[in-house]
Amino acid sequence: MNRLRILKIIVLAMMILGVMGVARARGQAQDFLDQGRKFLEAGRYLQAAEAYKQALRLQPGLEPAHLGLKKAYASLTYWEQVNEAHRLLERLAPDDAAGHYGLGLLYLQKRDFGYAQEESRILQEIDPDLARRLDQASR
Repeated sequence: MNRLRILKIIVLAMMILGVMGVARARGQAQDFLDQGRKFLEAGRYLQAAEAYKQALRLQPGLEPAHLGLKKAYASLTYWEQVNEAHRLLERLAPDDAAGHYGLGLLYLQKRDFGYAQEESRILQEIDPDLARRLDQASR
């Protein structure tokens, strides 16, 4: 065989594999989209948001996933209230160990591990025992 023919076969094989990979990603994205819909209908908004985000990682232009994610986030408006409580605690009672512990637990539930770690860091200075309990809850 000559080199040009071999090169054409390789390019064709790569194109076929690429198309198969795109098709697989679309199928997986659709699976996550379906999961998101089920979670949303069941009122499990955090899980719905995660499923929609997974679908968008696989297929960024998937409009139903964008809309579903927006609905899930809209249903989680109470998290903005948690964030507001955090800001108030920082301003009004920065040494309230129980408050920081409670917020840390809420952030863990939200899966916002960065803020949970921040609460743990603050607790280390105020109440190391509660900081350890918060760290244990994150595992």
